[in-house]
Formats: sequence, structure tokens, C-alpha cells
Amino acid sequence: MAIAQLSHSIRIHKASKETIFPSQITDERESLVMVKKLFATSISCITYLRGLFPESSYGERHLEDLSLRILREDKKCPGSLHVIKWIQGCFDAMEKKYLHMAVLTLYANPEEPEKVTEIYQFKFKYTKEGITMDFDSNTSIGTGTKSEDIKKASILLIRKLYILMQNLGPLPNDVTLTMKLHYYNADS
Repeated sequence: MAIAQLSHSIRIHKASKETIFPSQITDERESLVMVKKLFATSISCITYLRGLFPESSYGERHLEDLSLRILREDKKCPGSLHVIKWIQGCFDAMEKKYLHMAVLTLYANPEEPEKVTEIYQFKFKYTKEGITMDFDSNTSIGTGTKSEDIKKASILLIRKLYILMQNLGPLPNDVTLTMKLHYYNADS
């Protein structure tokens, strides 16, 4: 996938009343919705801040004082359409409780797939209360979580992504983006 390297910065806005995350998670369905939104937001932040797609491929949403760019269908950008299909495939696997891990990888040279430029892992766990997603061992959101805890964990994850992206150097002009899914065994 040939792309041009773009640069994006964080914008701080006064939050609107319409935010993308629920105020409280009380059941398995709400947990699933929350994890789907958080996963899609995380993938969107990574692709936006690394400049993988043009500005027209993103819509704007708010989380507290953060103005987020969320990937949307942009028929002028086939790459963004592929990533959206990948995310939707992950949603389907989450609903069926199959998805164990999604790994987003950037390669600088597609002919040398062993030379990974960047890698992002998202792990999923399913309990009677609902689904949780771990970006790293310290960030987990699940069912029974209070409104303030949801906001804090969501903001913490997004800010970690922003900080991580700001400390990375520019990508080469030609990168390949892949997503590999790992599933739980049927016996699990």
C-alpha cells in the first residue's frame, strides 16, 4: 500500500455533550459495545497519528478534552475501507467470543516481512460479566465499571497512544499495514 506520510497533532477542545463512550457499563451487551468502540477508537488513533490515511478518512468525536479522529468510510481511500472491514471482522469475532488478540503491524518493506517497523497488540478476555480489552497489562475495561472509571481508563488508553505516537519517528514513504487475528480454541 503506497501512502504519503502525513503529520497530525492532538487538538484539545471543550467536550461536547455527545461523546463516544457510555457513562456506565452494567451488563454483557454494554461491555461489548464499549470494547468495540474503544478498539475502533484505538485503531483510528494509531492510523491517524501515524498519518496512514488522508484527513478525509476521519470524522471527529470527543472524549473529555480530547478531540479524536475516528476512521470512517472514504471511497477515495481504499486503504481506509480495508481497515474498516478488518475492524468489523474483529467485531464479529468479539460477538462470538472467539477473538483472543488482534495484532496491527506496520512493515517498512513488504518484501522483508521480518522487518517490523511497529506493532500494536490488543488482547480480549470474556467472562460472565462481559468482555475486557487489554492494550497492555495495566489498561483493562470491563463490566461493572463505574462511569468515572470508564472515562479514566478510556482517556488513559487514548493518551498513552498519543504519547507513544509522538515519540515515534516518521514512517518511510511506503509502508504495509496488516492485522492478524488470533482466536481462542474451541475447547477454551
